[in-house]
Amino acid sequence: MPTIPPHIIDEVRYATDIVSVVSDYVTLKKSGRNFVGLCPFHAEKTPSFSVNAEKQIFHCFGCGVGGSAFAFVQKIEGVSFPEAVRALAKRAGVAIPEP
Repeated sequence: MPTIPPHIIDEVRYATDIVSVVSDYVTLKKSGRNFVGLCPFHAEKTPSFSVNAEKQIFHCFGCGVGGSAFAFVQKIEGVSFPEAVRALAKRAGVAIPEP
């Protein structure tokens, strides 16, 4: 799989809303400046999974996993970084040039 140019990765990053992406997998509830929900990566009954819309990152205080929208898609879908970029690019309507 060819390398995705850094400027395209940046374009995808800026066009992606992590709250929207995570909401496809996790029921989120607004809590102050963040959104919280049950972590999809470990079993829990009390929400410890937090999404920060301002910083565009997620973090679970229960299992410690966290990162960007790319990291979330990689972990939840079990895909590589380039595959996560392509999935989010498609979702955001960003064209990735073919070599």
